[in-house]
Amino acid sequence: MTLEQEAIEFFLRENVLTFGDFTLKSGRKSPYFFNTGSLCTARQLSKLGELYARKLQAESVFNDAGVIFGSAYKGIPIAVSTAVALANSVRSDIRAVSDRKEAKTHGDKGGFLGVLNAKDKVAIVDDVITTGGTKMEAIEKLKEAGAIPVGLIIAFDRAEPTEGSALSARESFEKETGLPVFALANIHDVARVRPDVREALEKYLSQFAKTA
Repeated sequence: MTLEQEAIEFFLRENVLTFGDFTLKSGRKSPYFFNTGSLCTARQLSKLGELYARKLQAESVFNDAGVIFGSAYKGIPIAVSTAVALANSVRSDIRAVSDRKEAKTHGDKGGFLGVLNAKDKVAIVDDVITTGGTKMEAIEKLKEAGAIPVGLIIAFDRAEPTEGSALSARESFEKETGLPVFALANIHDVARVRPDVREALEKYLSQFAKTA
């Protein structure tokens, strides 16, 4: 079983990926919904971290990464669970780091939780890309601290064009930042392994192919 297939099975089993009639934040009508927000048990987070860790180890761009960065808030448990999953590997010293939404006025007033050093190479993790705004902010913060972002790992790529563009959110992010984006799975993977919803997914995706 491939990593993509294993990720999809996990997302389906844990109701992260569900099918129906949904209205997205963008206003689009979608036959499916993806949300990692409910993943909180030890078992779920352990599996999520394992999947991200395997993807990180599989992509050579992350070979020298010393930090896994997850933006507040959804990125934090992803970064931590990924680092924990690497505890018994040759990457056991990799650090989980996150940012603060609000600056502290006492104690440690730094903008990050965890240890981030200048020239650290950083793997950024998150659940999905919508507009990419949160990731852009993260990249700026990391660069201001002297760190070097090397790529992004997300759980799921919807592979849909952003508003007013023929490029998907993933493609737009890669073009603007120059950083590669790797997904554990994408909607095309789902269409291949779920024949019961393939027709609905292909019909949904076909509208973007016509306008792309």
